[in-house]
Amino acid sequence: MTAIDAGLRPQPSTSLYNPLALRRLWLGMDRNDRAIAWAQSWFGIAVIHAGLVLCLAAIPYISNKHLALITITLAMTAVLPKRRGIVLAVMGGAYFLLRPFRNSTNDDHFFGIWSDIGFVTTNAFAGTALFGVAFIAILLLLIQNQRRKFVPVVADRPVLSLFILLVTLTGITLVTPHDSAVFQSAWVIVAYLASTFFFIGYILIAARQKKAPSNTTLLGFVRPVWANSVVPIKGPGYFAKFEARTPEDLAVTRLKGLKLAVWAAILFWSAELIFAHGVKGQLGFPGFDAVILATAAGEGGSTGFNWLALFVHFLEKVLLVGASIHALVALIRVIGFGIPRGMVSPLASRTISEYWGRYLFYFKELLSDFFFFPTFQRCFKNYPRLRIAFATFMAAFVGNVLFDMISDAGTFGLNGFGDTIAKYYSYTLYAGLLTIGIIWSQIWQSKPRAEDGFFRYQVWPRVIVIGFFAVLQVFDDSSGIVPFEDRLVFFLSLFGVA
Repeated sequence: MTAIDAGLRPQPSTSLYNPLALRRLWLGMDRNDRAIAWAQSWFGIAVIHAGLVLCLAAIPYISNKHLALITITLAMTAVLPKRRGIVLAVMGGAYFLLRPFRNSTNDDHFFGIWSDIGFVTTNAFAGTALFGVAFIAILLLLIQNQRRKFVPVVADRPVLSLFILLVTLTGITLVTPHDSAVFQSAWVIVAYLASTFFFIGYILIAARQKKAPSNTTLLGFVRPVWANSVVPIKGPGYFAKFEARTPEDLAVTRLKGLKLAVWAAILFWSAELIFAHGVKGQLGFPGFDAVILATAAGEGGSTGFNWLALFVHFLEKVLLVGASIHALVALIRVIGFGIPRGMVSPLASRTISEYWGRYLFYFKELLSDFFFFPTFQRCFKNYPRLRIAFATFMAAFVGNVLFDMISDAGTFGLNGFGDTIAKYYSYTLYAGLLTIGIIWSQIWQSKPRAEDGFFRYQVWPRVIVIGFFAVLQVFDDSSGIVPFEDRLVFFLSLFGVA
């Protein structure tokens, strides 16, 4: 379509005084020829990128330094869209070298012991860069092993091999003195590997595909610029499917990213105004942890009050988590990858398994990729129900708990096995209850039908699903800040037992 055609094509008229019409125009701008043409102009590109940065700045999940890195990356990918892979590799590499751990405890310990290690330099910042470069060099060897199979057993089972290495090194940190060179060396490797474990897993899986990305592209996913936690949003093979290849596709993808960024800002500030400033600020409603501790101490409110605190916490968390994941997906889209949203109307779910897929899509995908599908492909092929139940157990329970433990592997050596594992009592129960709910939903729950009537189709299934996940929030914690025993007392209090 030519620019003249785009200008002549009739567009829906919109009154500036009609909010609903403006909303329709805003939501449909990625299908509007004029908007798509505008998004390809330098002015449109500048406005879209500036709008995204402003939205990210309005959502305080991203530090100022990280936002500066993101802004530079956005500018470079805007100017050099055909060199997107190189830009992401360079900026992602810089991000990894500057902030390798994504964990303040590991940061502090590394800076504390590097002066003792003193390899080449005693400067801890230079030490992180030095070790980061060595880490990337080893990763390149692993990538080449995936392509050439120099060590077949590692190439065939790359993630399992990484896991065995991590467990072995973590075990060494548990049995050696903290001031020994053996402990310090093992712990540094554990800290680096724990913060990148699943990112590297996706890289090594992509490296053995038939149309594997280049090494440069793969290195951009060790710590992609959008990563704000240890949860990767899939890997390079997945991103290749959604990369915008033409100026028109890139314009559409960027418009979708801008829309999602604005929606993320709306969700965040709605949560702030309603819950932080309104319910908790103006009304003086206590925080959820405070309610749990007060109930455990025998100073809590009534059963009804505890239920109210539970649902307030649940709804606030849904809004805030939605804002954070939408912001990251919006950033990825503006960079040039039109990936699906990470959360899609979870409160509209009618089954537990549907909610699990809608709420944290990319975390669910991670558990599926590394735990569900490998199990499903190998186990109980002649028993369909047992096959799906066991694969779900391996993902929603084993994988769920292991993910947190792997990401926190450095803490085992610092705090000891007993103290560290105690933090996971609550989360283990959460994962167990979640697994039971998902398996029941997949195998035995009857899918609601429209012919069942409005209440049984539109209302009651959603009440069950929201109630289930709201109650699960009591145990959804692996920080150990609120003791497991206190959480259990609060849970029982919801049913008038404690």
